Amino acid sequence: MSSKNFYSKKQHLLDLKIKSKIIIFSCLLFCLYFFSNNLIYANNIEKGDADYLVPIGNVLQIDAELKTIIVRNEIENSPFQVGDAILKVENQTITNYGEFSSILYSLPSDCNVKLEVNRSGNIVNLNCKKEILEKINFNNLISGFATLTYINPENNEFGAVGHPINVGNSRKIPIKNGLISTTTDIKVQKSYKGNVGAISARRNYSIGNFTENTNFGIKGNINNFDVSKLEKYKVASLDEIHLGKAEIILQNQSNKCEKYDIEIISIERQKSPSPKTFKIRITDKDLLVRTGGIVQGMSGTPIVQGDKIIGAVSHAVENDPTLGYGVFIGWMMNN
Repeated sequence: MSSKNFYSKKQHLLDLKIKSKIIIFSCLLFCLYFFSNNLIYANNIEKGDADYLVPIGNVLQIDAELKTIIVRNEIENSPFQVGDAILKVENQTITNYGEFSSILYSLPSDCNVKLEVNRSGNIVNLNCKKEILEKINFNNLISGFATLTYINPENNEFGAVGHPINVGNSRKIPIKNGLISTTTDIKVQKSYKGNVGAISARRNYSIGNFTENTNFGIKGNINNFDVSKLEKYKVASLDEIHLGKAEIILQNQSNKCEKYDIEIISIERQKSPSPKTFKIRITDKDLLVRTGGIVQGMSGTPIVQGDKIIGAVSHAVENDPTLGYGVFIGWMMNN
């Protein structure tokens, strides 16, 4: 073999070794980048930006103006369903009740009216006689009761309700302007097997506003509620939640927020935001005497375990209202 060929093969082998090292090094860099970013993402979905929150438990009156007008009742021979959102009448876009009423008033009494509605996220075209339309209750205002879950003491952001505000088939309805107010004179219609009761109360004064209506409740800003003397709780990660004893915080009939015993009986180790993170049982005898279990209006009631806030009450089990579900606090904060 000539010395020229020998050195050519040697150089070729050296080049292959260098290329192999470059490929291996590039693969190692990619793996490091991929796993570190996924670790960061996992941490972000487990815990929010805030390390501490103030769990509240006050029963709220929630009032909101919607971005669209919606159907609130069904009548015979009507093509509408409760929750249908009116988008257009006679090809004219509707943004408020005044526009809807004005267009309807201008039409002949015996005409068929063309409408475009949003039904459960689908655009549906309908025809309806004017006389039927005039009997249907349309509006863009809602009002109800739920519970204030937390306030972030660093920026005065709040979260409440624990599930989206829905009307009929309209899920997570878009909010134009929302207001939350404290309440007094709480009255409770107790829950019993097969029937979930409800809280009613008298509006006191407004403490904040919101426009966000998410899969895990409403979020907005507090402007008239002092948390400086209230206890802060560490925000739990999902793997810190454990079976066994926990507590909820809820306003009582003396208008003070107190703790009540519950038990966490199962946990879903969710990898992405989902409702019903854990199942709970109300065990506090005083609360059971007062409410019979979970009632409407308790949605958003904060759940704490030790020194951590872990979530909020989101659903009741109708055939046994002593049972219910909680949503993980991280999903409420970050979605």
